Amino acid sequence: MVSFNVAAAVAEPMVSLPMVANDVAMGPVVLIADDEVELTDEICDYLSRYGIQPVPVHNFADAMKVLTTRHVDAIVLDQRFGPVDTLPLLPTLRAVTSAPILMHTGNREETDRVLGLELGADDFLLKPVSGRELVARLRARLRHLVPRPPVAANGPQPAPVQLALPIASVAPAPVDAGWRVVPTERRVYRPDGTPLRLTTAEFDTLSALAAKPGDVRSREELTRLVFRRTWRSGDRAVDNAVLHLRQKLSHDLGDGCIVTVRQMGYVFTGFPKG
Repeated sequence: MVSFNVAAAVAEPMVSLPMVANDVAMGPVVLIADDEVELTDEICDYLSRYGIQPVPVHNFADAMKVLTTRHVDAIVLDQRFGPVDTLPLLPTLRAVTSAPILMHTGNREETDRVLGLELGADDFLLKPVSGRELVARLRARLRHLVPRPPVAANGPQPAPVQLALPIASVAPAPVDAGWRVVPTERRVYRPDGTPLRLTTAEFDTLSALAAKPGDVRSREELTRLVFRRTWRSGDRAVDNAVLHLRQKLSHDLGDGCIVTVRQMGYVFTGFPKG
């Protein structure tokens, strides 16, 4: 059953959504993961009217494929893919992305909402959700990605753009030999100008580590910075992100670029010198 309030959506006035910092020209990219094709098409069509780039998928495997191959600013995830409850799959998503996850659900049980928030969801949208509410909630989650408007030359200067994570507002880590970490693009460039292909979670983990090269960053701290939740025993999201980072960085930086400090956390040894 389609659970998107189309009539209300059509009646709503058009309000342009501000562009996000990492994709000013095209607008934010939002993954729409729902097994109802008709519903997904309606949501995508509506979001497109507001300058949002929807990426529709109809199963969890395709959602994971998108998240591991391109940048996504937010996710709207149906709680049910047929008989599959996606709540237990949230930690799997959080292992590859730090993008806000808005659960789309017809389940009104408080216990499920609490569990979902603890597992990594950022918000819940109760079906049927209106287009106005969907855009408003996405705007709220993406608001901290939006650059401030320009000011007059003789006026007060705006604060630096705040990206999705607290660490992203920190100045790029000092690098040598031509390496560049660009928070506004969420990319790392090699000396020859080619980018490393990193997922959002991998980039945010590297940004957090590279902001303090040589310092130990604990799992608790990295979980808070990268995945915006409290670390719990058995949470392997940071470990998985570091594992994948090591695999991608080892060719350029060697196997010791990220060092494990037993019972403490991880240390980034720094980019190569000169």
